[in-house]
Amino acid sequence: MNSRTLAMLAAGVMGAIAMSAAPAQATPQSPSSDQQCRIEAFGHSVPVVCGRKWVNADWDRDGIRDEVFFVSPPNSYVYRISGGSNGPVRVSNGAAYTMDTYEIRPTGKHRIYAVTAGSTRIYSQLESGGWSAWEKYVP
Repeated sequence: MNSRTLAMLAAGVMGAIAMSAAPAQATPQSPSSDQQCRIEAFGHSVPVVCGRKWVNADWDRDGIRDEVFFVSPPNSYVYRISGGSNGPVRVSNGAAYTMDTYEIRPTGKHRIYAVTAGSTRIYSQLESGGWSAWEKYVP
């Protein structure tokens, strides 16, 4: 090894030692924090609660998301946004802790699932008049 390579290697080792001796940094906020984050969906930047799940629904199963469902602060209402919407639209009066999943029922109806702060799984289903009221999911 030449002297320049040895010097660079020594500097790297010393830097690693110095970094490990540095004081611990503040712990990042937990995923359950109510801190506000944003996601990009269909040209809109929408607020979401950091660390909580949102759902990309692919209703026609072509590998491209058709709608995004998410929980928005401060009231934890469930919203949806799609390529054809002018922005977020509230899904019934649903409030949830986090989104769970989506499915197309054997009847062909679209259904989304969320979980409340009390860990209850709830769902809303797309009916002819819009999204149904949220109901407790019973398997």
